[in-house]
Amino acid sequence: MTLLRIKGLKRYRAKGRWYAYHRKTGIRLKAEFGTAEFIAELALIERKLKTANALPGTLGSLLASYRNSPAFTDLAPASRDGYGRMMNLLKPLDAMPLVELSSQFVAGLRDRIAAKHGRRQANYVMAVISVAFEHGKEHGIVSENPVKGVKRVKRARDAKSANRPWTLDECRTVISSLPQQLKVPVALGMFTGLRKGDVLALTKAAIRDGKIWRRTNKTGQEVSIPVHPDLAHLLATAPRHDAITIAATTKGTPWTESGFNSSFIKAMAALKRDGKIGDGLTFHGLRHTVGTLLIEAGYDLDTVRRWLGQKTLAMAIHYSESADTSDRMNQVIKKLDPLGSKSRT
Repeated sequence: MTLLRIKGLKRYRAKGRWYAYHRKTGIRLKAEFGTAEFIAELALIERKLKTANALPGTLGSLLASYRNSPAFTDLAPASRDGYGRMMNLLKPLDAMPLVELSSQFVAGLRDRIAAKHGRRQANYVMAVISVAFEHGKEHGIVSENPVKGVKRVKRARDAKSANRPWTLDECRTVISSLPQQLKVPVALGMFTGLRKGDVLALTKAAIRDGKIWRRTNKTGQEVSIPVHPDLAHLLATAPRHDAITIAATTKGTPWTESGFNSSFIKAMAALKRDGKIGDGLTFHGLRHTVGTLLIEAGYDLDTVRRWLGQKTLAMAIHYSESADTSDRMNQVIKKLDPLGSKSRT
């Protein structure tokens, strides 16, 4: 009997039947040599071997390398969680070879995610892929970043701004309506502009010499914010608790971010149903509120940057872009003289 010779297999005979081992994997094929079942089993082993061999050059391996790098582990906890969620969204593409991840593919991926999950998530995924590829370039894993040159999804012109500033009436209404366990963290955000993670992590020891001291989670910037008299009164009249943090739950324990989010969203939804506040009030909107109020009060962008703990003036502009600067513009028009007419009078 002449048997078919197949490269990469070691054949043997047992009890009158021919079997084979796959040399590279050491797997013994269960089906009898040469049968249709044998060919199908061999094809499956080869496909798995091909996938396994491709893993070092895949998107999954690149993301795993980035996850284990200081560039990722040194991120603020909230940023790590957000990046992790986006990488989990990319799990179905783990086995995709990096050489196939072109700018055209990234653009198509962006459009599919935008259609299913929205503009912000699509742009977030692109940002995470870009950061991972920059990590890969630094470590010789890849030579190019396919996200470079791919445009982000723009916000529709008629779309409402996310995290809009609160109006003064909304600030007053929310502070007077919320229960104490929510009122304290909301007031801290309202009078300092600190991010939610920083507010919930503020300890009682952070208040010294009439100021709130904090090294911010996201940017690592040190801020020292004077305690506003209204905030001082609110904190002095708040129920006492044994938690190390300034803000605490009804049980006197520090807030978790997920627990706070749940309670805050429910409280704001109730105020919205009662017509007491408008659409789109978020905790992060308080950061925009503070930036807006500082600009309207006449402070420069560098002051806004330092107050909010930002590294760049661009972000100070971002948090104060909706400020009403009409009074300042009235002062400008008194000095603006393109035709030189004022100098002739």
